[in-house]
Amino acid sequence: MKIQDSDKNHSILWLFLSLAIAALYAGLAMREAFSDPTMIQDDARVYLIWMQRFVDPDLFPNDWMAEYFHSVTPWGLGTLYWIAARLGITPIVMSKLLPMGLSVLLGWYGYRLTLALFPVPISGFFSSVILLQSCWQRDDIASASPRSFWALLLVALLYYFVKRSWIAIAVVVVVMALFCPLAAVLVALWLGLRGAWGLLKRRSERAEWAILGIAIAMLLPYVLSQSEFAPTVNAAQARLMPEFQPGGRLPFFYPNPLRFWFDGADSGFQVSFNPPAIGLGLLLPLLLRYKNRFPQVQQLKPDWLILPQLAGTGLLGFFLAHAVFVKLHFPSRYTTHSWRIVMAIAAGIVIAIGIERVKSWRWQRSAIVAVGCAIVLYPHLAWRDFPRTGYGTGDYPALYDFLKTTPKSTLTAYLGEDSSNLPMLAQRSTLAAQEYAVPFHLGYYLPMRQRAIELIDAQYSESLEPAKQLIRQYKVTHWLLDSNAFAPGYLRSYRWFRLFEPSIGQAIEALKAGRVPAMQKVAGKCAIANPNGVTVLDADCILKQVNSR
Repeated sequence: MKIQDSDKNHSILWLFLSLAIAALYAGLAMREAFSDPTMIQDDARVYLIWMQRFVDPDLFPNDWMAEYFHSVTPWGLGTLYWIAARLGITPIVMSKLLPMGLSVLLGWYGYRLTLALFPVPISGFFSSVILLQSCWQRDDIASASPRSFWALLLVALLYYFVKRSWIAIAVVVVVMALFCPLAAVLVALWLGLRGAWGLLKRRSERAEWAILGIAIAMLLPYVLSQSEFAPTVNAAQARLMPEFQPGGRLPFFYPNPLRFWFDGADSGFQVSFNPPAIGLGLLLPLLLRYKNRFPQVQQLKPDWLILPQLAGTGLLGFFLAHAVFVKLHFPSRYTTHSWRIVMAIAAGIVIAIGIERVKSWRWQRSAIVAVGCAIVLYPHLAWRDFPRTGYGTGDYPALYDFLKTTPKSTLTAYLGEDSSNLPMLAQRSTLAAQEYAVPFHLGYYLPMRQRAIELIDAQYSESLEPAKQLIRQYKVTHWLLDSNAFAPGYLRSYRWFRLFEPSIGQAIEALKAGRVPAMQKVAGKCAIANPNGVTVLDADCILKQVNSR
């Protein structure tokens, strides 16, 4: 009884430490998130734009961007934010709170999954910590978007699978489809492969087929529905678009095959060996090969095979996503998330076996403490930015405050880099903005691109007529100009502008030649405010000005 109590106490201690570290990482992110009223996560900006209507239904009337991101947001995620709004938590605040829950749950499931495969508490601690570090070295969890749920839901599903808790597995699969459909695709592939193998061996599990059926049923609406912003871009079209080339909005088609297949953030295999301890997971098969030398390996449950199965399924998803280009989103998603889980869980087991191996050493306790401290402290000492959150502040708080005083139907025309912040921080629509210009659905992106080109042409034309046409066509109410908007270098200072040749090149040449844009001439007459050095022009005033060259 004393031995059992001691084992239970050890398990609780290591679980507590795992959850404490999970909360620490999320707490550091939360401290940054609430450090400035204009602080917002990079990806959260796009998913949250339409959700602000939960608080004020009159926001973003007929807004092109809001409608698009509403259409691509999984139902479960939108519902979660809606419930939060009903409880008085705004979407922005909810996006800053959510990572804490995700991080702690990930730590819990990571610990429990490891113990379900290898019942040694310290292995669960190391697996959990390594997995958390791997996830927090990217801004996935902090984004509070669909990709935030990848790791948590996969680890939870694996845990319940090892426990053969079929109802819990079914619930997790449903949640996957509602919050992170790509994770459900990966699980469906995994279950399909297991089922096919079971049929060959004549030992398939009916429950697994039932779960596969649930996954397929939940994914069918995504497959059968037709987006109002169709068609989806295909590989042939994308190869001709600058947005998918190096230096573009979403660089994918790198000319160097090694860069394309292994290092591309979206196209490449993208298996990270950071933190370095995660690489130890690759030694687990070797320890099994020499289990006579490592007797503790005998405690490893047969279900450990789900780890290489998941890794193999990630590879299958990777190549399948390449084959159908962006219909299953980017290929790297499938290997990044599956392999980090597999390697982290295996790494904790390997470390625990190694610790057992040195038990006879005189300095065993000191060695354990040293290894533990090295693993826990590594990201804080070796990485410049940890945890990585993707948070950033708005540059023009006074501009946001001013725009909030304008009617909710306001539509701004603004080429500045901060245009991506206006919908969330000023709660007003903008004509075009880089962060919202995602080139997946051409029915959405091509009109967005055309708007940006028309805005560039109008702002730098010597005639006022293009600006008037743009104002009438899109019902622009305010035109915003940065203080250096008419300096030639301005149009080279923003990466997004590179996509709009020849318009950008022609505007730069005109400015260098000394030609004065018509908008520059009317700026003084139509300016109604200058918050943070950004000149706000009244669109009605522009329409009243006489054309001149």
